[in-house]
Amino acid sequence: MRPVRTHTFNGRKYKIIVTPPLDGQCTTYKPERELWIMESLRTKNGLITVLHECLHAEKWTADEDTVDRVSKEIGNLLWRMGYRWRPPK
Repeated sequence: MRPVRTHTFNGRKYKIIVTPPLDGQCTTYKPERELWIMESLRTKNGLITVLHECLHAEKWTADEDTVDRVSKEIGNLLWRMGYRWRPPK
């Protein structure tokens, strides 16, 4: 399995960057869109961060409270269902 390097949200292609210094960040205003994700993807917080930043990329006009609530609700459900990140080989 190859690491994911890009993904398209709402017709816009984003570069995916996994890095330790940040919890997460989604840049929507630059020509080169980037979605930054914390490195500890094996944790429930990591899963929620991925969802949080994906929601920003999908609907960047959504308010932070809504994005935060929805990412936690979906992340908690997926975690309870056993979804976990497996590093690429």
